[in-house]
Amino acid sequence: MRSSDAAKLTRILALLGSDQAGERAAAGLAAHRLITRLGLSWDQVLAPPPPRRSPSRVTDPSAHEALAAAQSRLRQSMRENTELRRQITRLQRRLEVLHQHQPPPAPDDD
Repeated sequence: MRSSDAAKLTRILALLGSDQAGERAAAGLAAHRLITRLGLSWDQVLAPPPPRRSPSRVTDPSAHEALAAAQSRLRQSMRENTELRRQITRLQRRLEVLHQHQPPPAPDDD
């Protein structure tokens, strides 16, 4: 149930405490219609919400081990990536030097 629907139901149910019998009956009917329109039953409305699990806590040891292994592989990949970038830079510099020392191409005789 959306919070706006819950707030509306709260306002309607507050009228059940009225001194006027007609107002209490109208509030009951309005609450029933709201719940029906939402496609809910009173059991669903009155049931306590399921407990929320914190996604930040890992309680399963195998999940913790898998996370640690994944983090280790990530760090290793990042180190390898850094080293590969250094190698690429060195190779590019060597190519530039070789290209500078290369004699100009011979003219084509047509």
